[in-house]
Parts: sequence; structure tokens; C-alpha cells
Amino acid sequence: MEQGTLVGNISKDLGIDISRLSFRGLRITLEGKKRYFQVNMNNGLLIINEIIDREEICAQSSSCSLNLELVLENPLEMYSVEIEIVDINDNSPSFLQHEVTYNIRESAILGTRIAIQKAQDVDIGMNSLQIYSLNSNPYFELNVVTHADNSKSAELILEKSLDREDKPVHNLVLTAIDGGNPKRSGTTQIIINVIDVNDNIPVFDQSIYRVKLLENVPKGTSVLQLNATDIDEGSNGEISYYFDKLVSKSVREVFTIDRYTGVLTVKGLVDYEDTKAYEITMEALDGGLFPEAGHCKVVVEIIDLNDNAPEVTVSSLSSPIREDAKLGTVTALIVALDKDSGANGKTSCSVPTWLPFRLQNTFNNYYSLILKETLDRETTEEYNISIIATDDGSPPLSTTTVITVHVSDVNDNRPRFTQPSYSMYVMENNIPGAVIFTMFAIDSDLKENGYISYSLLRSVYDGNFISVNSKTGEVYGLKSFDYEEVKYLQFQAQAKDAGTPSLSSNVSLDLFIIDQNDNSPTVFPSLTMSHQFVPRSAQAGYLASKIRAVDMDSGYNAWLSYHLLQSKDTPLFNVGQYTGEIRTARSVRESDGSHQTLAVLVKDHGEPVLSSTVTVSISLAENGENVLPELIQFPNSENDISNLNLYLVISVAFISIVFLITVIILFVAVRVSRTRKELIDLQLPHADNGGSWSYSQSQRYNVCLSAETSKTDFIVFDIQSPNSGGKEEGRVGTPPQNKELMAKEHMLVSLCGKVSRF
Repeated sequence: MEQGTLVGNISKDLGIDISRLSFRGLRITLEGKKRYFQVNMNNGLLIINEIIDREEICAQSSSCSLNLELVLENPLEMYSVEIEIVDINDNSPSFLQHEVTYNIRESAILGTRIAIQKAQDVDIGMNSLQIYSLNSNPYFELNVVTHADNSKSAELILEKSLDREDKPVHNLVLTAIDGGNPKRSGTTQIIINVIDVNDNIPVFDQSIYRVKLLENVPKGTSVLQLNATDIDEGSNGEISYYFDKLVSKSVREVFTIDRYTGVLTVKGLVDYEDTKAYEITMEALDGGLFPEAGHCKVVVEIIDLNDNAPEVTVSSLSSPIREDAKLGTVTALIVALDKDSGANGKTSCSVPTWLPFRLQNTFNNYYSLILKETLDRETTEEYNISIIATDDGSPPLSTTTVITVHVSDVNDNRPRFTQPSYSMYVMENNIPGAVIFTMFAIDSDLKENGYISYSLLRSVYDGNFISVNSKTGEVYGLKSFDYEEVKYLQFQAQAKDAGTPSLSSNVSLDLFIIDQNDNSPTVFPSLTMSHQFVPRSAQAGYLASKIRAVDMDSGYNAWLSYHLLQSKDTPLFNVGQYTGEIRTARSVRESDGSHQTLAVLVKDHGEPVLSSTVTVSISLAENGENVLPELIQFPNSENDISNLNLYLVISVAFISIVFLITVIILFVAVRVSRTRKELIDLQLPHADNGGSWSYSQSQRYNVCLSAETSKTDFIVFDIQSPNSGGKEEGRVGTPPQNKELMAKEHMLVSLCGKVSRF
């Protein structure tokens, strides 16, 4: 049939819409190299692609068919199509030789048979050879012999005695005719030479020899030995064995015959897969001048051995496969074929059981590779699947074919931070915009599924403290932190991938501010000079005053120590290094001046060390003596000096009045001491014996303010409690000292009422 001839309607038979054929990726899988058929994707028709020669495909088999595999993708499906090839009478009977010469004795008796060459017709059935005919002649008659396999051969039968002298040569025309419509025929010229002498032909002891031979036998293996006899004597009875002239070249390449012994021997490769049986016509010639020939047929049946391992072909492979593919997904279609026959050609396929795939036999030798377990690309990103095909021969042969199935990624993993939470430490006074920390998250997915971006979640704090680089995870400080304002901040960060849908994870960021020594000690009260009174009767260890200071830093940066800067060879006072208490180092001497000025350095233990100084003025007075303390303030300008002189004059003018008023105030002071709440109390922090660490302890001060606002100074006097017991304050414990305290209070009231500035 011509190319393009319609064979069938695939679209209709499979029930598939024509418009979806291309989408489904329909394709044909056919054994062999030639593509005899194709599908028209526009109309779904199966048409002939190449001219089909039945004889080329199936030789003279009684039935002939071609098996196609239709494979559809999206989803993967496979169908088997069987197309029967019907023979037509396209081959004429033919003879191997167009002219054949035979010799016949003139003494041949009537009925002598001459086997003539056989015609060949590769068609089958009625299209094959059916009739032989011989041209009309008086000497020979044609006899057609039908064999058990329905093949036909012809022989000439002598009907009339020959006379070489009358007619030495007979020319005959043999015609072979098939049964097709129209009939076809072929002819050959038969030349018969009439000879004399040797009137007996060799005769085989069997007309047909049958033998079975294993394939792949070694060269030189004897198949059988022929035996023919000739009743003639002498050379006319000597027999030689030959292949008949009609024996094909392919047979001669496999077998050889010893002309003297008649032993048939293997000289080539005997392969069951090439030829399952050989029919060989043998000839025995005698040694006469005009040799006579006897013929027999040798049928060699080849026995199949399991010499071919199965062949595995992957007809379709879906790779890569998504890691979230459903169980039962068909990944590949596999064909396992074995050229052997019977059990030797029966195959079975398997894959290792530990793989997440299994093989399912669909039909005949076709298998589907099916997903049986869930996949995880992060665990295994590809599988090298060994497909083992084994036949049922003895011993069995097997073939292993490895196919690689890649697993494609899906976004099934959240980003994971390397730590459950991050602690960041930054020194206060940091440079804004600098990197203070880097967080890191990993995502085991690929490409965009594993691309991570970082961000900060909404914070509970007001203001922008930090920011995050979305690509690198670097954390930047947006402002300079102050430990004294904030010591700890907590944020929430998020790592998010770029998959669809995207996945994310959160992590806690704890920001700890590290203290720097950036605050100097602060002395309370905040005066350039503090004035105290000490009686001349004071002994060594007498508490004259106490310096109180705090440092806004923490730790060693806030651990304060006190040091006396100005001292003589035998100083009257010393200061406690960590308490700040100013005590007499010895008893007061007559030679000691009435006014003692001490400079005290207060410093912390930070790096670098920061410090502050305070000047304390102490007046030495007799017990009960009313001494006006000399409180010194260093002038800042010429105007300040003029103002100071003015006030000194006023002070002298009113000194008499002050003295009188003091007496009155002494009485009032007693009541004032009982009602201290009428005075302004300042609760200020001070250092304990271990240094200035907290605000837990307090010291009470009485404060006076000048009525003249522009000239007002902050003057603080330490008022000791009469019930202190003389330990921490150390200044009250005897009645004279109580009187001294009352005198101080009386002086305080006087000064608050009359003196605006000292």
C-alpha cells in the first residue's frame, strides 16, 4: 500500500479529542529501525509511513503482524497496537538457475525420475507456488510432488526410451505458476543430455535425514554421516558427496561435507536466533564417465540454548520527578526482551527493594516504574535505579540497566536559624550605622525556594534602634546607645524564603548594651566648697565630714574611691578611701589654724579613670564658741569682686544686730530641731563603706536660698541627728556636743535670715 494510506483512527479508538493529541505528546514506539507507520496529529489517523514488504518482515510465516506501542505523556499512558500484514501476490515464482543441464543414460528404463530444481515463491497461501507445467514432448512427463509442509517440487519421469543416436539433447521448458489473482509465473530451461554407459545411480539409505543440533557448537563438530550406495562396479560405483547445486550460500557458510566420507561438519556459527532449522539437499555422484547422481534431504533442527541475556529498553522516562509526587506516579516505561525461545526467552524484571520505586508488569514484557514511597530531595536528590532483567533459562542470564531519576525541589523546608535565639553585645557610644551582629539562617531547598531574606518584625519599642540587611542578615545599630538610658532591648527577626508559597521562621534577638566609663563621679551636694565645724577638743578619728558621690556608670566604672589631694607633713585630717569619711588623723593642736581647707579627689575604677574634686572647709572652734564659718567662693569676674566687698560691708554693719538676733534664735532653734519637716529636706545618695553603688541610703541637709534671685547660691549645711549615736556621723554623744549642735542650728537660722551670699 502507498505511503499515506489510512490504517486506523487512533483518536477515535482511544477516545481522545484530536485537539489534545499534541498536548498529550503522542508518539509511536516500534521495534526495528524502520518507521512503517505514523500518526497524523491533525486528525488522529494512523497512516503508512513507508512501503511495507511482508516478505522482508516475516519471510514465509503463515501469519505476519507488526506490534506498535502508543505512548501518551501528561499523564503517562501506553497502548499496544497490533497490525496484521496481509500478503498480496507481488512475487512471481522463480528458479535459482535460468538454465539447468541434466545427463541421462540412454539405457534409462521407463519411469526413470529426474529431480529438477525447485522454484521459489516468497508469497504465502494461494499467492505462493501452486502448479508446475512442462512444455509438450513425447519423452518426459512432469510429476509434481506435494510435501508435508505443503511445498511442491517437480520431477521428470521418462515416458519413452531414449536413443542418443536419434536425439542426443532434449530441450524442455519448465514453468512454475502461483495461485494469485492475477497469476504470476516463472520459467527455467532444462537441457537433457542423453549419454551412455553407467546405468545405475547412487542410492541413499534414507531419503530424508533428520538431526538435532545445539546452537553455538564448536567449529568442526560432526552433524551426521551420509551413506549412499551404487551397484555399479569400478569407478561407476565410487561415490562422492556434494551439496546440491540449489543449496544456498548461507548454508554453505555454516556446514561443509566431506566428499569422500559423507560426514556433514559445522564450519561456521550455528545461531538459533538466526535460523531455527536447515533443509539441505545432498547429492551423491558415482565415478562413471557420465556420473549418476542420487539425492537426499538433510533436515537439521537447531536446539535453542540460553545464550542471550535479556535486553532492557527504557521507552519513556519522566525525569526529574517532583519530590511531592503522589504515590503511584508512573516514572518510566520499560521493555525487556530476550532473543531466546521458550523458557530461555521468558523474562522478569525487578529493582532493589530499598528504592522508593517498584516495577509493575503491565502486559507481556512491558513494565511500569511506579513510585511507592514519598520522596525528599533534601535527603536524596537523585536515584540510580538498577533494573535487573532475568530470564527463565538454565542457568538463568540477567542484564542490569541503570537509569537515573532526578528529584526536583519543592518549597517544603522553612528557613532555620543557626541558633534558637541570638544575643548581641554592643558597647555604648557606638558609631551609628555600624554592623553590630550577623545572624544566619539556612534553607535546604534549592534556588528561589532556598533564597533567604531577613527582616525585623514590628517592635514594641518606639524609635528605630536597629535595622537588618535583608540579604546578608547583618544587624546595624541605627543610633548611639547609652547604657545609662537603656541596658537591654529585645527584638524579633524573621527569615523568609522566596518559594511559592513562601515559608518563614522567627528568632529572638537580645541586645545587651555594655557600659563604658563615660560618666565622671558626681559629688553631692554640688558645691565648690563645703564647710564643716570641728571642736578643738576633738580626738583622732573624729568624724568631721563625709563626701557623698555617685557615678551613673556600672560595675568597676562606678566603683568610687576618695583621695585627699592637699596635705601637710602631719595632716590633721584624712579621708576614707571607699567611705568618703573625713576624720581627724590626730588630736587638734594649738598651732592648727582655725580654718582648714581640704581638696578631695573622687575617682572611679574605669578605663580610663574619670574623677571629680570637691573642696571642704573645716573650722576649728572651742566648745560652745560661736564661730562664723568662712565659706569661700572663688569670684568669676570684677563685678563679682565688687559685689563681694559690698556684702562684706553690709555684714559688718549688721553684726551687732545679728548678735542680738542670735540669742533669740537659739531658743527658736530648739523648736526648729523638733519640727524638721518645716525645713527643706534633700534626700541624696551617698557611698557606703564599699563605695558608691546605689541610691539606697540618704543624708539630710538644710538649705537656704537668697531672696535676691540673681545672686542666689545653693548653700548646704550638714545637720547631724542627736540620736545618731556617733557611729556613722560620729559627732554627737555627750551633752557639750548637743549644745554645740544647738549653736550651729542657731547660727544657721541667723545666716538664712540675714546673709544673702557668702
